[in-house]
Amino acid sequence: MFRSTCLSLSLGLWVGFSMFNQARAQLFADDVADGLSRLDRAVCLQQWSQAIAITSELITSSNVSSEYRQELLNFRRQLQVWQVSPLPPTSRSSCDRTLPLVLTVPEESVASAPQPLNWNRALFSLGSTRPIVELDEDFDPMDHLIPAALIASSPEVLAAGAIPIDTADGFNVVGGRISGQHQVYSFLARLGDPVSLEVNVTRTYTQGEMQLYVFDQTGRLIAQSESPTFPDGATQDFIAPKTDVYFAVVSPQGTVPILNAQGGVLDWQTNANTSFDYTLTLMGVTPYTALVP
Repeated sequence: MFRSTCLSLSLGLWVGFSMFNQARAQLFADDVADGLSRLDRAVCLQQWSQAIAITSELITSSNVSSEYRQELLNFRRQLQVWQVSPLPPTSRSSCDRTLPLVLTVPEESVASAPQPLNWNRALFSLGSTRPIVELDEDFDPMDHLIPAALIASSPEVLAAGAIPIDTADGFNVVGGRISGQHQVYSFLARLGDPVSLEVNVTRTYTQGEMQLYVFDQTGRLIAQSESPTFPDGATQDFIAPKTDVYFAVVSPQGTVPILNAQGGVLDWQTNANTSFDYTLTLMGVTPYTALVP
């Protein structure tokens, strides 16, 4: 039997969990430790039904003391209140432990790919009455929006041709031309960001339809427009499941991803001659400067 010595299951849940995780292995049996870890994540994601189920599972465990079982019973009642509350509790910073809100770039990558100074935006903000600084012609701020280390393990079929979207303002509009092939864009988003993507055709050359796909950093397909739409455009809204790099792909009808059994992209199958100009609007993301310190 084990006693709870550092966890307080109350409105200060996240702080208690943070204290708990530091000594979890010493205080609890493996099944209880695993359950509390899953409960920690469920609460951080505000998945109340799942959190209630996990708490009920822990209550029935023979490896918790009667005192701790009572704490769990009290906390399950709190979860039930949060489940029906119109204003659930906001996430605490200690959720960063299992669901980080800031991306960590390996030191060696920082050394080889320094963070951008973003001179273009700085100069634009100065206005015409300020001194003009001559920029290095070889400097391209787009090269450094997403550090290479963050997509080093991403599938090459996405990362190799991805154009990073500047999200310093939390939104942006980019444009391009589709001519038979698809185009990949990359962007950063924070856990819980209400991401909105919209593709609009600005000019058609060859009639056809379009498709919009969204992949996570590992290449797993997480969202796509329900059906090809042309020429009205395509939209896709989703909640970012974690703080990470995402890939948005604009493709013509007939160009589709080849997926493995887990939904990960392996390659693209192309059988299209559709051609059109378009704009891609991205909104709802946390500015990238807050995600890569």
